[in-house]
Amino acid sequence: MVVGPDVLSIAAALLALCALLVFLSAVLTARRAQRAAYYSTRRQLNETANRRLGASLVVFLVAGLVWLTSLLLPRPPAAATPTTAAPPSPVAQRIVPTAAPTALPAATPTPTLTPTPTAMPPTATPSPRPIPEPTSSLLPPAEPTPTPAQAAPDERLALLAIASGIGADGAPVGVTTSFSTEAKSIYIFFTYQDVPPSALLRHAWFRDGGSVFFGSKRLPARVRGQDHIVWSPSERLQPGLYEVRLSLGGVLQFVANFEVRQD
Repeated sequence: MVVGPDVLSIAAALLALCALLVFLSAVLTARRAQRAAYYSTRRQLNETANRRLGASLVVFLVAGLVWLTSLLLPRPPAAATPTTAAPPSPVAQRIVPTAAPTALPAATPTPTLTPTPTAMPPTATPSPRPIPEPTSSLLPPAEPTPTPAQAAPDERLALLAIASGIGADGAPVGVTTSFSTEAKSIYIFFTYQDVPPSALLRHAWFRDGGSVFFGSKRLPARVRGQDHIVWSPSERLQPGLYEVRLSLGGVLQFVANFEVRQD
């Protein structure tokens, strides 16, 4: 069976439409990954978005090849329109002499009556009706009650490092984002600035989306500085993807992510 160029053009258009739909699905999945709350969910959604994006590119390439093939194929010649032969002229009929026409008496012309225009009575022009004045005055709109402006909280903390220990000078030791189950403690180092004296630092630890630890502390009221938080589990660390959220005064400052691998 030989496929014509028109069929290939239609197939290329359908493939391009499918590729566009897959591409839009990849974009929507990537946007969902950006709004995901957990690191594992974001990674799974990003992998799905990458697979769909690759599939859409492949389908786009196939559609382009099919379209180029339809252009290279020879098109069949247009069918000739059959012409209709003119019917043969009829045979001249024999003229039969007829009797001479008899003269008819002249018709008497009938007089026509010309209609006499009749005068129409003048129509009265309607006078405009006055628009009545409003009986009630418009009340001015009530002034809205001003509400205090809500100022966006500043980010006063910034992630510095994730490590397995701390040195004598307070510097992080064993900086990494991948730990073994033999690690005894996990340190999160950060810098801070302009911290209010009454602000409370809270840190919540999650593994694969489930809460495993929660703590809080007060930071020294200094202009700038460096500090850390630490988690030393009583049992052995479980493998998985971990997420640490640090909040200052109820405002989320940053999120730290690391993993614990199976030995």
